[in-house]
Amino acid sequence: MSDDTLRRLTSYAANLDFDDLPPATVHQVKRLMLDSMGCAIGAFTSEPAKAARDLAACVTGTVTATVIGTRDMTTPDLAAFANGTMVRYLDFNDAYGGKDTSHPTDNFPIVLAAAEAYAASGREFIAAAVLAYEVQTALSDTYRMRDGGPWDQASYATVSAPLGVAKVMGLGEEQLANALRLSVVQGLHLAQARRGNISHIKASTVANAGRNAIFAAMMAERGFTGPPEAMEGEAGFFAALARKQLTLEPLTGEDGHQRDFRIMSSRIKRYPSGFFSQTAIEAALACRTELGIESARQVKSVEIRTFQNTINAMAGDPTRWRPQSRETADHSVPFVIAMALEHGRVEASQFVDDVLQDPRVHATMDKVKVSLDPECEAAWPDAILNIVTVTTDDGRSHTARVPYHLGHFKRPMSDADLEEKFRTLCRGMLTREQQDAAISATWQLDEVDDLSDYLALFVV
Repeated sequence: MSDDTLRRLTSYAANLDFDDLPPATVHQVKRLMLDSMGCAIGAFTSEPAKAARDLAACVTGTVTATVIGTRDMTTPDLAAFANGTMVRYLDFNDAYGGKDTSHPTDNFPIVLAAAEAYAASGREFIAAAVLAYEVQTALSDTYRMRDGGPWDQASYATVSAPLGVAKVMGLGEEQLANALRLSVVQGLHLAQARRGNISHIKASTVANAGRNAIFAAMMAERGFTGPPEAMEGEAGFFAALARKQLTLEPLTGEDGHQRDFRIMSSRIKRYPSGFFSQTAIEAALACRTELGIESARQVKSVEIRTFQNTINAMAGDPTRWRPQSRETADHSVPFVIAMALEHGRVEASQFVDDVLQDPRVHATMDKVKVSLDPECEAAWPDAILNIVTVTTDDGRSHTARVPYHLGHFKRPMSDADLEEKFRTLCRGMLTREQQDAAISATWQLDEVDDLSDYLALFVV
């Protein structure tokens, strides 16, 4: 038996280069890199970030990478873990919605750690970032994990991350293949990480897949081998994931398959909350403005018509109606809607214990009703249609329909919008001068020769 999927992925990774990328794709990497670095700095003081950095600081070696926000150098696998945890923690980096949903820029801090450790250039990093993004999103276009078992989206990264990592390490095609094999056969992650009361591990699932991916690539570099049929074997990735063989959707440029790289279909988040709630928050804010609401105490009821993914992830479990952790709250539709109606905004500073336990917040959440709507379900995944109706105590009501949030590729944020999001996340962490330098360097990432110099701009 041969493994055609593994052959396809390895060949694609070996042959994709910076010169194959259109200028718009290169610019999109820079946009998403600015967004990811802002998310990392914004999460710098969080408990998981501090724990991951503390662990990383205990270890060093002859091949090292920077822990974002510091001058600390550690092994690239631990740098990937710490940095990936920071990028993901606020639930504020981008999302991609195919048959399944994932956060493909989770690959960026992983590939960046390997790129810095192996002295890759900014151009080489950009090419590998596009590669990892393309592979992860092609997998999510191919299969929905919920259909096959209790698997987490981090399982996609066990395929995408080792390819991006091995690319910046300069490994040959057979080494690339073994990096993928070694990562995949140790890589399925359980979806319990995002069920019930959500813990710190939600931020670190892909980061841990990346840590393992770098270890796998470093072993492959030294001649360590993995099973030849890791993807399509009788006990391989597809058999475990889907309990059947899958045919990976075509990769951009593969065998003449012409389309934009999937990174161009990124959905950048406007609010630090679950992807499915982005349009619901916008709709609630539109209702608040139209009705002249100054406090959620004026609200009698909130009806949210939505699609099944929203209910599954953000409204279908009792923990979403009384979140006990920051991680659960950012996956709670009633909580983020309560914040929007009370404050006219949703921001990271609201996800704290005093707010989570506030009876007034609970009272507002209890006014929210979430239901499945056939129109919203039919619109997914092209649109993230949420229809929100807010009724006030004095009998007035308004309905807002939002299919595409600001940041969706059909309604993109401008570069200026992204700069402002970055500055907001870095406020109090980086000086204005540091912010200016970091933004400028990111827009010129393809001209960077030493990624350590780039990362030195982000020291908190």
